Amino acid sequence: MNILFLTPRNSEKNLGGVEGHVRLLTKELKRRGHKIKELSLDEVCELHKGSFLGSLGYKFRAWKYLWKSRNLFRWTDILHIHDVFWWIMPLLPMIWINKFNGRQSCHTARKHFIFVTFHGWEGVCPPSRSEVWQKKAASFLSDGTVGVGSFFKKWYEITTNKIVYGVLEDKWINRQIYKSTNKRISISTIVFLGRLEEVNGVEVVLEALNKLVSRQIYKYTNRQIHKLQWGFPRIVFVGEGSYRKQAEKLGRVTGMIKNPQKYLINADVVITSSYMSILEAAAMGKPVISVANSELKEDYLNCHPLREWIKVVKNTEELTNAIREVQEGTKKYKKRQKCLNKTRAWVIKQTTERLADVYEEVWG
Repeated sequence: MNILFLTPRNSEKNLGGVEGHVRLLTKELKRRGHKIKELSLDEVCELHKGSFLGSLGYKFRAWKYLWKSRNLFRWTDILHIHDVFWWIMPLLPMIWINKFNGRQSCHTARKHFIFVTFHGWEGVCPPSRSEVWQKKAASFLSDGTVGVGSFFKKWYEITTNKIVYGVLEDKWINRQIYKSTNKRISISTIVFLGRLEEVNGVEVVLEALNKLVSRQIYKYTNRQIHKLQWGFPRIVFVGEGSYRKQAEKLGRVTGMIKNPQKYLINADVVITSSYMSILEAAAMGKPVISVANSELKEDYLNCHPLREWIKVVKNTEELTNAIREVQEGTKKYKKRQKCLNKTRAWVIKQTTERLADVYEEVWG
């Protein structure tokens, strides 16, 4: 089949959860003989969105870009949109007419042609009426939907046809898993994995880590202090975002990188709150702490199949106590680590082959 993906950012040029999802899916679909093309939002000249006119001008620029690319709609058998359905809403009649050349009714044209994947939420709780309306309209006007997570029904009043929780490359699945011990351990490296934005609870993380460093909670032997050269854990932020300057005061900030494994492999604790990052940490058997700084984010995390293995915290104090649990090897920590084998069995099933199967089922 000829498949056209509409995406927020180019999956080959950018790093991130949505981009990785699309990139791995595209690779597997091509292996199966499908022809894939991608139209991305960042290919449109960017305008400032601070004002109404700036936002509206940005949308008109996107619609103009789609109009120039209208021949692709006739070429494609499947139009699959990743989180940017507003792109095509004013152009739906043109898309149907251009696709079927006016020879079929709109009802017939809609069958098995337009599909949507909802990748997440906007970072505002509760979601604005506009965001809820856009997702409900996208669900109604599309012929099939995929949801990354199951929280959409409660917060956006939509039910997706299929639910996924991300995908891992083979290099993650084949990575050696480090078995946990029930003994007291010394935490030498804490890794924050994800975008340095409030949607990932970065404010709570920075405040908690600052307290850990300033109070020097961790006590090391002289040998360990000599090895670390500090009296507190090494902190690494693997990501990029608006909180970069604050993060640099506490530790190293790597920015967005293609291979975060080299930082995770030595991590004693991983703090992350997004599905893709949770999978990556789980694949390596690392203790995971996630920050739920809103009711929506809490539902987002609670619906994850690995919830028993993830420690979910809501504020600075809970995050500090969660890190202590890992260090002291408490009963709660041991109970979560007992789920490691079951967790591993689920994680290794999140392959590109399974993801492609889900999409092909939705497309019918």
